[in-house]
Amino acid sequence: MLTIFNLFWRIAQLKSGPELLPNSSFLLLAITVCNVVLSLIISTSIGTQSVTTVATTILTSLAAQVLIIYGLLMLVGKAARLTQTLTAYLGCDLLLNMVIGVCIAVMQLLNVDFMTTLALLIFFWSILVFGYILHKAMEIHMAMAVALAFLLTLVTVAIGQLAVGQT
Repeated sequence: MLTIFNLFWRIAQLKSGPELLPNSSFLLLAITVCNVVLSLIISTSIGTQSVTTVATTILTSLAAQVLIIYGLLMLVGKAARLTQTLTAYLGCDLLLNMVIGVCIAVMQLLNVDFMTTLALLIFFWSILVFGYILHKAMEIHMAMAVALAFLLTLVTVAIGQLAVGQT
């Protein structure tokens, strides 16, 4: 498992692509479950919404991400790369969530608050990383992939919010 996280870290550093990950449905499932659980823990620990609302938002956003990424890969004739692309996408998201969790714990321990700065840094880093993953998976220009990653993030967050009646 350490080897897989090392690959996620290299992808997050824009040094390796999703093609180096195993094409494993089991790995994708395991990463997805870990990602959802960690996202749920972090979101409920810093927010005021109910667990049900947070879980609905997370799962709806995740389903939208999967469908949109599948559609994009189909559009460019690379649907066979879906499992590795989603594994990289969700694995890097899990890694970023771990960073957020550690930073939140440090902030609470030191009684400081740099949540806004942290959120902005993670947001921009994640857009760049997700763009890089799409760039490698779809074989498109990096600028186009980053723009797609930004739009994908905006759309899936909006869908997640709509699913729970938030505007």
